[in-house]
Amino acid sequence: MKKAIKLLLVILVLLILTLFMPFSFVSKKAKNNYEFIMKDSIENKNALVTKIKMLGAHDSFTEGIKLSSKPDPNETGIATNKYVNLFAKGLVVRMSKTQNVSATTMLNAGVRYFDVRVTKVDDKYYVCHGYLGKDILDYVKEMVDFLGNHDGEFIVFDLQHFYTADGANYELAKEDYEAFFDYVNNYKNDKNKSFLDYVHYNANADSLSNLTYEKVIGENAGIIVLAKEDGLSYAYYRDKDASYKEGRTYYSIRSFWHEDNNTSRILKGIEEEYNYIKEKGYEGIFIVNQAQKTGFILNQKMIRSLFSWSLLDMARDFNSQMIKDKDRFMKYLDAMPIYMADYVTSNKGDFNNLACKYIMEANKNL
Repeated sequence: MKKAIKLLLVILVLLILTLFMPFSFVSKKAKNNYEFIMKDSIENKNALVTKIKMLGAHDSFTEGIKLSSKPDPNETGIATNKYVNLFAKGLVVRMSKTQNVSATTMLNAGVRYFDVRVTKVDDKYYVCHGYLGKDILDYVKEMVDFLGNHDGEFIVFDLQHFYTADGANYELAKEDYEAFFDYVNNYKNDKNKSFLDYVHYNANADSLSNLTYEKVIGENAGIIVLAKEDGLSYAYYRDKDASYKEGRTYYSIRSFWHEDNNTSRILKGIEEEYNYIKEKGYEGIFIVNQAQKTGFILNQKMIRSLFSWSLLDMARDFNSQMIKDKDRFMKYLDAMPIYMADYVTSNKGDFNNLACKYIMEANKNL
């Protein structure tokens, strides 16, 4: 009887840990230095930016999400459920956090494409992924400071999700986007430059398909902005999420989400997407390889999420598998130049180091 009680207590403790603990078993240290990953590898100044290979961070700025984070009032997902937050908030937080370091650390580790998710609450703009993270300005400051000291580098700032109280994503008015960019443009670095000072093109006049590395960096460094709004001079229109083998023409980007947490199925999906891109022959737009798993909580895939513990832990293992076959990695880069992942600074399997080396090798041949 006592053994049975002890066993039940152990099971209860494990269940509590599984549901309430927000931490992950991964390192926050990025040991590699690739702060001049573009300047040191792109020899052809007329290289088209849509052909330039780069490392991308999925849901880039979620490192600030923690157990005490509040649900995003502008979203309607599981994070807003009061019973979930009462009994299983740690689990949901673990499935909401995709990166665990600052923008500066990611930039120094070679990351140049940032998938951005923002929500407006009480006249401030926060990073979000179900829960509220830090003020987006915290990360914009780091980006602007970085560019001020890194001539020859550029960043792709992809405002993929933008939520407000009266609408979300494509339903927003142009004024909402203008107000957001006014907000992030308030900060100036020690070169007296703000976020939009690093935009050296006019999206209404300069075709993305003809945009070159030299044009984007200008006399120093640059930013390419994607947003779900047409007509902004500083932002290229960001397309809706891609569906597999759909026939539509894209304005600026194709980014197909595999929506799975099974390794073999995602590997198969990436291979199928590669074959489709090669067959379709997309030109003049950004093509993203979404090489990350999805966390599931309320369906049959939840068990795999529980045993994988967190999105960061999932990514640590998956990233190491993706990088061990150089030929496969380079093949995917050729068709899908932006390699996007969770936990993009992971060192397991030497992921971050090898990914940056392979990217630099490919960019030398542009």
